[in-house]
Amino acid sequence: MEIYQTVLVAAATGFFSAFGTGIAMKTDIAWIKEIIKSHESRLATIENKGA
Repeated sequence: MEIYQTVLVAAATGFFSAFGTGIAMKTDIAWIKEIIKSHESRLATIENKGA
């Protein structure tokens, strides 16, 4: 019974850790895409002022 509980706790911990990591990565990727779009628009504005 102790082995079963240990394996169950380890599996649950691994699952929730992986799930949390996946959510964090998805959030970070969305944030990075937003920042890149912001930089692209700023760069376009600067290029247009220089032309």
